[in-house]
Amino acid sequence: MASITLPDNTVIDVELADNHFKRVNGLSGCKEKKSMLFTFPFSFKWGFWMPFMNFSLSMIYLNKNKEVIDILHAEPMTANPKTWKIYKPSKACKYVLETPFEHNIKKGDVLSW
Repeated sequence: MASITLPDNTVIDVELADNHFKRVNGLSGCKEKKSMLFTFPFSFKWGFWMPFMNFSLSMIYLNKNKEVIDILHAEPMTANPKTWKIYKPSKACKYVLETPFEHNIKKGDVLSW
């Protein structure tokens, strides 16, 4: 567990996905709404998909300086092929915050942890 501080000083508790196994599984299958911070060994346009998800997420992509570079809204996959989507940022990122909760985060914000 870790805590992230937003620019308005709101604190979000997150689970860490800091190894390959945790990054592969993410929040898939989770029934309880919670946030997860993915940390990667290097910057890249990391792609995410939403199989076995029970809720929608905001995907907040951050660069190595923890600056928000992109925000995407991600919907769970269903049997409908139109929902089979991979979510990728417009630029390379080193961190991704997934959260189902409302927030005031915007591009250019710097988060801290």
